[in-house]
Amino acid sequence: MPKTFCNLPWHQLYISTSGNHRICCNNNDNITKDDGYHHYNMVRDKITDSWNSEYLKDMRLKLIKGEKHKNCERCYLQEELGHISMRSEKGMDDFIKNTRPDGSYETQPWHLELHFGNLCNLSCKMCSQNFSTTIGKELIKMGEQDPDFLKWVKKESGTVNNWTGQLDMVYDWFKNVKIKNEVFAHVSENITSLNVIGGEPSVIKEFFELLDYCYTKGTLKEKDVLIHSNMTNINPKLTQWLPEMKSWLIEASIDGIGDRNRYIRYPSDWNKILRSINFYNQVSRKATNGGVNYGPAIQLLNIDQLVDLCVWVDEVSNGESGVGFYSHVKYPIICDYDIAPTDWKLMVADKLEANLNMMNNERSVDGVQRHINGLRNETFTTERKNSLQSMFVKYNDTQDRLRTNTKTWRELLPDLESAIGLSVHK
Repeated sequence: MPKTFCNLPWHQLYISTSGNHRICCNNNDNITKDDGYHHYNMVRDKITDSWNSEYLKDMRLKLIKGEKHKNCERCYLQEELGHISMRSEKGMDDFIKNTRPDGSYETQPWHLELHFGNLCNLSCKMCSQNFSTTIGKELIKMGEQDPDFLKWVKKESGTVNNWTGQLDMVYDWFKNVKIKNEVFAHVSENITSLNVIGGEPSVIKEFFELLDYCYTKGTLKEKDVLIHSNMTNINPKLTQWLPEMKSWLIEASIDGIGDRNRYIRYPSDWNKILRSINFYNQVSRKATNGGVNYGPAIQLLNIDQLVDLCVWVDEVSNGESGVGFYSHVKYPIICDYDIAPTDWKLMVADKLEANLNMMNNERSVDGVQRHINGLRNETFTTERKNSLQSMFVKYNDTQDRLRTNTKTWRELLPDLESAIGLSVHK
């Protein structure tokens, strides 16, 4: 693949939780207006207004010329670390041929990644209040008990927590009737590939209203629909909507088995998740146009359980589902397994490698092997790792004292606890 080209600026638009326009979830910035300051946003702009902005035209021309774009740094980094990124060259020749000299592209995007605000029922370790209202509420509660701790969390934003703004911010731009109607009509009439995220779509009623709107209009049959869900809720009407789609896929955000998933995605209920998986499995058996895939956020808190998770996926799906390996969590930094003590990383790498023969899916084996290779590399100095490990302990111990009905990281990962204790006190 060319070192810079990505086809997303030619066929996709991303609407963030706040309503800002972007190209994809890995971009570092929003699509900026010509003044270089204001961003395209659903509150004041139509969904198609940014498509041939100066920002996007410049991005297309840079990628065509083989130049790197600053907004694509995360994918470049993933590839440098030996992982698969989201970049794709599919259709590259036609996209380039039909691009005008100024970088504009006449065909409107047919793929839409749509975030219906930040309403979510979970507070995940690697997430932020930008994507979950529950995280903001939890941080406010932590601050009431320990104001100095909350100040420290904000100061170390990006390292211990993805602090993204006002903690009690709720993004609900899509509740405006005019905006909602415009989005619904646009999706129904123009979008053939829809990727719905949140927040958590299953707790946002407007998401189900959109599906019902397209169902009523008879346009669901034209759409490939991808739904990201933490699998804690379902809507019985999905048995009516899903079979009508051209295709559907549930991307199950599950990061561990049982107590481990509850810890990372607090306070998820494992039994509810299993019921949701069973629900979608039953739908897929009757309507053979879809299924479930699993997309763990691979990080320090679950890297040791990666083979077990892949084996479990095979068991609950009868070998019909896969595991996505796009997400090696880099932020907040204390979630990155690269910060772990070297001896522990090597121990985990050896354990994973020894258990690869338990897995039947070759693609999953390749994905785990890339992380095994990553565990055997070092990206931080020893001094920096010791500092980050101390922050990991401080943040998680404090959060564990606040949370109820869940095991602590020390109970779930005793080998890591011992390794960090030895490493920090050397």
